[in-house]
Amino acid sequence: MGRSSIDLYSNDVGAPFVDIQSFAAYVGGSPTNISVGGRRLGLKTAIITGVGVDPVGDFILNFLDKEGVDTQFSPRKPGHRTSAVVLGIEPPNKFPLVYYRDNCADIELTIDDVLAAPIADAKVFQFAGTNLCKEPSRSATMFGAEIARQAGVDVIFDVDFRPD
Repeated sequence: MGRSSIDLYSNDVGAPFVDIQSFAAYVGGSPTNISVGGRRLGLKTAIITGVGVDPVGDFILNFLDKEGVDTQFSPRKPGHRTSAVVLGIEPPNKFPLVYYRDNCADIELTIDDVLAAPIADAKVFQFAGTNLCKEPSRSATMFGAEIARQAGVDVIFDVDFRPD
């Protein structure tokens, strides 16, 4: 449960950020990546995330559907945007990163969104720390974790720390 985004990675490896000419688009967000990775390993996975009613949300849901991740519990959030991340690549140790998470859809997950998902039937409920930074996602996430705990489902907390 948590973050999803379009991740734009520089195609110009080594170029200073201001000189980047093009980017490659990927789907990201820690919980989203974990769902895809689990699915690629043959597990049945689903994600609870929010996306905007926008082409970026379409991009993310299309990718997840092609990967076989169940997205039926990932609502569209009208009036909110799907998140974006832009990354420069300047090896060996400089990777300028910009998050666009203002008015983001995934932080608008509600208790009703959680109630729509069969968390008690899962083997694992994993959520990201960024879910806890703001309401209504904070309450929804804690509610989901409590449903999982009471059902004997393993609960995994991914700190997913982002200083901004």
